[in-house]
Amino acid sequence: MKAKLLFASTLTLGILFSFVFMILLLVAYFANAINAGLLIGLTVLFSFIGWLISPWMTDLMLRWFYKAQKIDPERFSLEHPELADFLNKTTSKHKVKIPALFIIEDRNPTAFCYGSYANNSRLVVSRGIFEYLDIEEQKAVYGHELGHIINRDFIIMTVATTLLQVLYEVYVIFCRNRRSRSSSGKSKDITPLIGLVSYIFWIIGSYLILYLSRTREYLADRFSAENTGNPNALSMALVKIAYGIAAEPDTEGSRRLLVSTRAMGIYDYKSADSVGGAFGVFSKGQSSGQGRDLSKIFWFDIFSPWAKISEFSSTHPLTGKRVKALSETAREIGQEPRFDFASIEAGGRAAIDRSRLYNEFYQGVLIYFLPPIALLAGLVFWYYNRTMLAMIPVIFGFGFLAQGLYKFQMPLSQPEKTTVFDLMCDPYASPLKGRFVEVEGEVIGKAQAGSWLGEDVTMQDRSGGLIYLNYESLIPLFGNLFFALTKANHLIGKHCISQGWFRRSTFQIIDVHAMNVDGQTIPSYTRFWGLFVGFLLILAGVAFAAFTFFGQSGL
Repeated sequence: MKAKLLFASTLTLGILFSFVFMILLLVAYFANAINAGLLIGLTVLFSFIGWLISPWMTDLMLRWFYKAQKIDPERFSLEHPELADFLNKTTSKHKVKIPALFIIEDRNPTAFCYGSYANNSRLVVSRGIFEYLDIEEQKAVYGHELGHIINRDFIIMTVATTLLQVLYEVYVIFCRNRRSRSSSGKSKDITPLIGLVSYIFWIIGSYLILYLSRTREYLADRFSAENTGNPNALSMALVKIAYGIAAEPDTEGSRRLLVSTRAMGIYDYKSADSVGGAFGVFSKGQSSGQGRDLSKIFWFDIFSPWAKISEFSSTHPLTGKRVKALSETAREIGQEPRFDFASIEAGGRAAIDRSRLYNEFYQGVLIYFLPPIALLAGLVFWYYNRTMLAMIPVIFGFGFLAQGLYKFQMPLSQPEKTTVFDLMCDPYASPLKGRFVEVEGEVIGKAQAGSWLGEDVTMQDRSGGLIYLNYESLIPLFGNLFFALTKANHLIGKHCISQGWFRRSTFQIIDVHAMNVDGQTIPSYTRFWGLFVGFLLILAGVAFAAFTFFGQSGL
């Protein structure tokens, strides 16, 4: 496993180097390389300088914005003797200095590291790490961050990013500074082609860097597992961190911390709601978690094609895949994994209808692109019949209408009464096709952390699971703002029965049809607005056709 991950990192950097080398050869052959070379040289130079001074700049930012406190080794040894012993042994084993240790007083559990090389690195954790994780899980988190430090990820990611910047600079040079060239008396201008190729490589490279980032996370997980000797501790730590991020009533500052450290943090906060929302069933003594199989929540990450799509643009692997890799490591070192993925995958293959899974996925992809497909069809129709301009908005509108009807299907019966945990175990869940459900629980806070203008709220259901409730007023924008300012905060702490359409990608959400809060019914118009654009375009097309017809007939 480790050899494969190292090979993936080397391959990614090799591809990026080859892209840059090819573009620079084209630059040298076709362009006046003086100005271009200077620009590229400055790009590399500034990246190098930025890499050198970035630790001190990050120190200042953390102190100013997040009140990060540096902990001296003696104090850390007194407060956390087991962690200090682990840090001493691990750094001594790998012949690096113990990183400077910082703590941020924030209950959202997160951890990250930074530096320009191993011996001037910093390791930062939030207070939430100590509140949500036990000592073995804390060691696993510190081990993960040490993995980034000892694997020299600062250097690897800086090199990769600099290569990407060079590609973009080449694109700018050749697309904005076009000059005609002549050969044998004929005018020739191929510089835009070079710029286009560079831009294509830049796009590909952007996704390769995300892939490289995910690979480095796997390697850091592996390092933690091998050096703590306890892969299961990191598996549980990842799940608990996801729950802590999802459950904490964030302030504006804590959300800013999670956003600003998204790429270098141990966990991508954008995907925390997924596994974290379901883990509430098992946290803090929830009796409702007894007898439930937590492993089923990983089915979506492992089997769903929607999960694969969402991971493609993520800095971190999906939680299910990280836990799966850790489970494989546990078996390699002779331990029984906390989550037996051989059984999880076998159970999923037996229970999941793969034909249905992929048929619904392909339907969803088609519905997602239906409006632009409809627009293209309308343009083609108009091209062959110039008198039917009105058909463009009509056909375009039918595309939006079909999408809305697919997303908000009106059921023929009452909503399905269920729990967040059961919804999260649904491998057929989709970010597009809603499932009409009813969930009962308590409103615990705003969905947009720290946003007093946000109208959406978070609910914890009776099983302990967490889910967002997406509210839409009948009056767009101003109605939502009025609800946010006058009602949303008053819902917090109250009993709620929510009916609506459940959707899932890296988050889980119910597009609310109606909420019953302490006996008061609050209607929501998510379905209405999901269909409104389509109806409006169709009506506009019909009105334009009628106006044109009566105008031509003189009526």
